Amino acid sequence: MANANTDLPHNLMGFVNDPVSEQIVLDVIKDMGMAYSEAKQGKVADALDFLKNSRAPKVLIVDVSDSELPLSDITKIKEHSVPNMNIVVVGSRNEVGLFRDLMTLGVSDYLVKPLGLGLMKQSVEDALKGKKFVAEKTGKMIQIISSVGGAGATTTAVNVGWLLANRHFKRTLIMDMDFFYGTANLMLDIRAENAYLDILESPDKIDDYFVETILKKYDKRLYYLGGLVDLVRGIRVDLDAFDALIAMVKKQFNYILVDAQRDISETNRAGMNKADSFIIMIEMSFTSAQNTMRLIDFLNATQSGKKVILVANKVGLSRSGALSEESFERVIDRKIDYIMPLDEQIALAAANIGQPLTLSNCPMTDTLESITDDILGKKDNARIEEAIIKKKQTKMDKVKDTFLSIIRKTENFIKT
Repeated sequence: MANANTDLPHNLMGFVNDPVSEQIVLDVIKDMGMAYSEAKQGKVADALDFLKNSRAPKVLIVDVSDSELPLSDITKIKEHSVPNMNIVVVGSRNEVGLFRDLMTLGVSDYLVKPLGLGLMKQSVEDALKGKKFVAEKTGKMIQIISSVGGAGATTTAVNVGWLLANRHFKRTLIMDMDFFYGTANLMLDIRAENAYLDILESPDKIDDYFVETILKKYDKRLYYLGGLVDLVRGIRVDLDAFDALIAMVKKQFNYILVDAQRDISETNRAGMNKADSFIIMIEMSFTSAQNTMRLIDFLNATQSGKKVILVANKVGLSRSGALSEESFERVIDRKIDYIMPLDEQIALAAANIGQPLTLSNCPMTDTLESITDDILGKKDNARIEEAIIKKKQTKMDKVKDTFLSIIRKTENFIKT
């Protein structure tokens, strides 16, 4: 049965490469009365194509019988899934080693063909309950903070979010934590509504369905969550409700980009505790340097071990008393990670029409893409690969030196 509402995920989506297996999956769907579920004849490539163009299902059945590199293919599937998607792998190889390797990747089960109705049904039931052989992974939450007003936290959250969703196929949420003057919705041309604020004040409203209803969709992988309070009434955030909300969206999204306020309120502290890393947006001024230094000290004291990325924005803007990069780094006693060149005209134009500036080809986009790669861990992976290559080269050099030494000793022996 097809899913009529494309905003809702399938309960089950199956891709198997033979008609007998397809019928088994269809029988399981019918036997369990599963709405919004389908089974098709297909391979890993078909499953990947589905994940690139549709919401990830709660359970994905994928057939690796024809796969030359099943572990590599399942890794690709994981890269295009969300944390709470459960994968049941079907194959023709009855090997303990393959089973263990797949379990290590975090799949729910591995079934060897020919499939049986009872075993497949039990596997799907376990997957729906979230039973796995390894710890469940959750999405990564990045909190973005401006050291001074207007330093670009919202611009960075929106545009990095767009890049994660549209260039890297990650289901991404932009979460606006400025309940009084947030503007992330304007950059996405989305209306802010107060259902988000209602849920933060009422722990009893937290469930999967209600969270789905308050999410605002920008495109098929990018979502927005935010609202603006009445300035007279204000808001009293229930921290239990906030914690429950974060736990829920971390299961539904690969990345959550939080456009955070600078104040160290209870809510912001709770957000920091849940965050996996931080981006501090800075300007080249004494005020920004002082605030940045204090923020870094605070994060070192309360969020030890978490990554902190420093991004200098509006570089090139001529201002009296602006600090040089070297002077700024001396004040904060660390390096700036990224320099964002000023392109005020394009940034303002993009904001005015409610469109991410990454859609335009401007110098700021290059920096935003580098920040996105850093968040994805590509920079760390490159450093690890470089270290491995260097280590291998060192070993090869030592072997070469030893070999040459043996040759020289042999030559000397022959001469004597």
